[in-house]
Amino acid sequence: MPLFRFLIRLLILVVGAVIGLGLFLFAVVVFAAILLGSLLTGRKPNLHFRVNKNPWARRRPPASAADDVVDIEAREVKEAAPLPLEQPERR
Repeated sequence: MPLFRFLIRLLILVVGAVIGLGLFLFAVVVFAAILLGSLLTGRKPNLHFRVNKNPWARRRPPASAADDVVDIEAREVKEAAPLPLEQPERR
């Protein structure tokens, strides 16, 4: 009986390792295919993953364009004085 239990555990370990290695190799092949495709077409791959940080939060309607308008006073920014090129004093 202990030998049978050992063989079952060994079989489960080997099957898990084969599945894990298969998934890893699949990911490597997909990565290489996307990389090769982007190199041949000269375009960056369009991989955007949208993650909702709080899936239970209610969806808000998109903000209207009027909310984005900010009225400010514009002023000219003068150039700053150049920094000195000497080393700072050590303490």
